[in-house]
Amino acid sequence: MTLKLLALLALALLLTCLALLNFSLGFLLGVTLVPPAAAVRPGGNRLPLAILLVLTTPGLSLFLAVLVERELLEAPAGLGEAWQRFLGALGQGLLQEHLHGAHLSPLLALGAYPCWLLLWNVLFWK
Repeated sequence: MTLKLLALLALALLLTCLALLNFSLGFLLGVTLVPPAAAVRPGGNRLPLAILLVLTTPGLSLFLAVLVERELLEAPAGLGEAWQRFLGALGQGLLQEHLHGAHLSPLLALGAYPCWLLLWNVLFWK
């Protein structure tokens, strides 16, 4: 339970700092990451929680956001086109970081993935 506490504290710190920089991104990450983080526990049935953690991976969340965005624009994308747009979004984040010094994407990755990996450790703790 101490590891879960550390994961939740790190996630809360990440979302608080992110909300100060970009509220909408912090809100969307909070909506996708907090419910699975609260549901994860070290014992019990692990398969549904593992599926939930896989579905809330930040990368998969971005891919699903690309699919939803195209659906809302009433121009549905196939998986190939969605994959290309996903890679384009990642490339744009790297380009903005390199050209404009927008360090939000790398800092977000440095904060979100360790929290997500800590939750995996909590889920499969023996």
